[in-house]
Amino acid sequence: MHKKNPDGTLKELHPPSGGPWGGTFVDENYIKWLTEMFGEATMKQFKDDSMDDFIDMLREFEMQKKHIFSDKQDVVVFKIYLSLLECHEKSGDETIATKIVRMNLSEDVKIKKKCKLHVSANIVRSWFHGPIDNTVRHITSILSEEATKEVSTILLVGGFGECELAQETIRKAVSPRTVVIPADASLAVLKGAVLFGHQPRLITSRRMKYTYGFSAAVSFDASKHPPEKMAVDSYGDIKVDHGFVKVVSKGTTVDLYKEIKIENVVLDKRLNNELNIFASTEQDPVFTTDPSCMYIGKLELGPAPGETEAENKVDICFTFGDTELKARVVILQTGKVLEDVIDCRLV
Repeated sequence: MHKKNPDGTLKELHPPSGGPWGGTFVDENYIKWLTEMFGEATMKQFKDDSMDDFIDMLREFEMQKKHIFSDKQDVVVFKIYLSLLECHEKSGDETIATKIVRMNLSEDVKIKKKCKLHVSANIVRSWFHGPIDNTVRHITSILSEEATKEVSTILLVGGFGECELAQETIRKAVSPRTVVIPADASLAVLKGAVLFGHQPRLITSRRMKYTYGFSAAVSFDASKHPPEKMAVDSYGDIKVDHGFVKVVSKGTTVDLYKEIKIENVVLDKRLNNELNIFASTEQDPVFTTDPSCMYIGKLELGPAPGETEAENKVDICFTFGDTELKARVVILQTGKVLEDVIDCRLV
């Protein structure tokens, strides 16, 4: 979710989120239903021997998905490929007509002219219920949050955005907000990616999906650190290892390309130091070894330049870009600057 700034740039209000509820989920339901009708062995043989027909069948279904309505049709007609029928005959399984009767589907499924399967629209619509219901539930949940209550327009893009059943259901769920379906919605994501490649600074801020920070020895705190984690560092202070030093919290709005600085972090004079960077799904992780933490990259710092804490202090700076995190470390004693860029697309 984004808010348009006066200069035409975008401010992110909510990070990308969701689940496996798109058009491919509907495809899976369609394949599952065909597998119930024709049998698992037949469908496997069909894919193994006639992959071209299998892909054509999915392409045809992709076009049909766009025109499924809530109540404007009674029957959806599917083409049965000859290669599929041949695989079924070779399997020795009962005929489709017999299976339809046995499954009490005589009123809902009929074979016409051998290569046409007429399926009740109610059955077809049932393949959409899970993806659409989950999507609507997720959207309405986000719209109930304080930060997103002013959202007035919703864009439906991607192939599933062209599905009229999805459009109709979402419009009802988010009313009175405006729902916009751009021309060629299935290509909108691709076109947007190309445009964004030419204007990478179009989005000026992000809402953090994760808490970001780095691993360090931190002062022992009896209120949150177990006693067995206590250790004495190279300067004689009581610390705990693998502490999560937070740079930015989950849910925080961060200006892109603006540096965030953590000052006076002390290097260990006994070690070849590394800056190990982590992301966490928790708001306040305690250790980088917690199950919620994901390692995303590191910056080699090398040995500390001096013997005392004052000589071994560094400033650590994070800069969040679109899909990248730039880490920069300034060793205060020498003025040396170390930096690296970490790709966060997989996080």
